[in-house]
Amino acid sequence: MTGNMPEKFNGLKIAILCANEFAIPPSPKMKDIYAPLWMTHYIAEELIKRKHRVTIFASSDSKTKAELVSDNLISLANNKKLSKFYKQVTEIKKKHFLKEMAERNDVISYYESLLLSKFCQAALSQKFDIVLIDLIGLRALPFAAICPIPVVCIINDPLHAFNKFFLWEYKKRYPHLHYIAISQSQVKSAPGLFSGMVYNGIKIENFPFNRKPKNYLLFSGRICAEKGTLEAIRAAKKTKQKLVIMGRHLEDPYWRKKIKPHLKGKIKYEGLLPHSKTAQFYKNAKAFLFPIKWLEPFGLTMIEAMSCGTPVIAFDKGSVREIIKDGETGFIVKNIKEMVQVIKKIDQIDRDKCRKWVEKKFTAKKMAQGYEKIFYKILADRKLSKSTSENV
Repeated sequence: MTGNMPEKFNGLKIAILCANEFAIPPSPKMKDIYAPLWMTHYIAEELIKRKHRVTIFASSDSKTKAELVSDNLISLANNKKLSKFYKQVTEIKKKHFLKEMAERNDVISYYESLLLSKFCQAALSQKFDIVLIDLIGLRALPFAAICPIPVVCIINDPLHAFNKFFLWEYKKRYPHLHYIAISQSQVKSAPGLFSGMVYNGIKIENFPFNRKPKNYLLFSGRICAEKGTLEAIRAAKKTKQKLVIMGRHLEDPYWRKKIKPHLKGKIKYEGLLPHSKTAQFYKNAKAFLFPIKWLEPFGLTMIEAMSCGTPVIAFDKGSVREIIKDGETGFIVKNIKEMVQVIKKIDQIDRDKCRKWVEKKFTAKKMAQGYEKIFYKILADRKLSKSTSENV
């Protein structure tokens, strides 16, 4: 009889909520960049390996080993019934850009609220030990606030005065809410706000290592002023190097006036590529340029590049000093002039060290272990607090 008895379950029952605009993980046809979708997928898969019961609230076309709750909602991007109301950002034209972007954001919020309602209903039943929310923005907080169990929210955005105000107000009113930062620079920007910090991680097997790159520089990500696309172009031109640009752009003045006129000669634009194809560009680049102009909370493209052995040259903002080992896995610079100088000596960087650095610090496994540790601490503290209050 004992041989037929079910194995004792000692893990946690974890609910994970992400967006349902796109499927998890993103399909090759996805026309946008949404890093939390990949992080959600990796975290769930790794937590399952660690013998936890994971339920993901996501679109019905998602592919996961976790229990999937979609409320029969296919991803918004694939919902043909709403195709006349919803456009992906790359489909919005310049003529009515601002109006269509505002309408698009409304459609996303309304559609997402359907899944948020289903999540809230399940959370109220207390069938989970803890909830993890990995969304961009603050729109899940009202739902999270009424959950009877601890809620862990990953903060993916830079913290401005507006964000900080609302995050603090929710934290004061609802002590079961716990914010997790994705870099120490993010933690330092709001002392006391966060319950912990976990770096993002990747499946390094998806990013093949290459010791012998080709002769081009690479820029990847959203094509916008804060990501420094124009600065990358200027640095490449000053060194007379070929620059490959991949990522998505909006039909805005920055693209039309600042970037598009440069896309000729040695400046090549490859468009927004699926995950499977980006690795080929990463591994063959001799350097990855990351001239950011904002307080980058993490910078996933940096670890994707280094995983392939490609050193990163980045402006000294946000999380950059945590992600790059200056002089070992790349160079940290202040401006275009310094970027140009270190491009000329990029061959001094040992590409093997870039790969090993990612293996040590930024894997999906290590990321999941970080969240697991935080979950257990939050639950232990809650149990202790409850026990103390009952004995008073």
